[in-house]
Amino acid sequence: MRVRPRPQDGQEGETRRVGKLRKRIAEATRLRGLVRNPDLNAVEIERHRRRTLAGLWFFLALGLVFTSAGVQKFLAGKATFTDPLWWAAWTVEPMFAGLLIVLLNFEALILSHGIEPDHQWWSRLKRVLLVATLFMNVIPQLVPLFTDWDAFNPGSAFVHAIVPVIVYGLAEVIPVIQARARQAILQGYEQADQSEQVDQADHEAPSPQEGVPSPAEAALLQPRGLGPDQPPAPSPPQEPAPTQKSPTVAKRGPNLPPPMVKAVLGARSKAAAQGRELTVADVQAVINISGELAERIVADYTTNGHPVA
Repeated sequence: MRVRPRPQDGQEGETRRVGKLRKRIAEATRLRGLVRNPDLNAVEIERHRRRTLAGLWFFLALGLVFTSAGVQKFLAGKATFTDPLWWAAWTVEPMFAGLLIVLLNFEALILSHGIEPDHQWWSRLKRVLLVATLFMNVIPQLVPLFTDWDAFNPGSAFVHAIVPVIVYGLAEVIPVIQARARQAILQGYEQADQSEQVDQADHEAPSPQEGVPSPAEAALLQPRGLGPDQPPAPSPPQEPAPTQKSPTVAKRGPNLPPPMVKAVLGARSKAAAQGRELTVADVQAVINISGELAERIVADYTTNGHPVA
């Protein structure tokens, strides 16, 4: 007797069916990413377009053979195959159909770029070709109505009337299929490009403005009890200097972030261009800090009235 292995911890219910479903889910997960690939969509659209057009061209050729026989009978009349007219009559219907197909192929090209052939003779020429083919196919079938009623065949007359219309419809549809397939491919690539641009914009962080402190930097330099929008506190009154001369040690100012250093250096250069020294007001004009910190920065960037390099 064969004993089934006991499932380990965390594997309760792991049957063969569950394993198959897990494989199908993993396959579907990978297919979901591939289905959205614009290159794969373009290949699928192109493959279906070729199959569809191959079938339509085959049936269009059969219809042209049928209508060509009707047109040849109408034009040749009682001529025999030894007469050049009998042979020339076979070229009339292919010529009409070829002109129609060439016009519709160009129409498909401009339609794929969103341009309509709005010239009046564009539609007139297509209608003339259809009416001419229809007339030459139907008239020989209607002649027995006036000459020999017994020779009239309603079924043949109907087929000779409907086949030219079907051929004309196929010639109209084939260019539309080509235009729509190309439009679908270009639309898929355009959507993919837009998605890539959005993803790239999301990953790019905006660069901070030079000379303007960030909120975190401004909070570090702001004295306690004051918000970022409140004006800085006034500087305390200066104490009189002692009469006894003692060696003074310059107090170094706080370590500033690079954007603030650049702002202070710009203010110092501006003051030097005006022939004066850097002041507390100059520092507070470019950085929102208190007067005490501004004095320390001024002392750090000037010594005995001479700018520190």
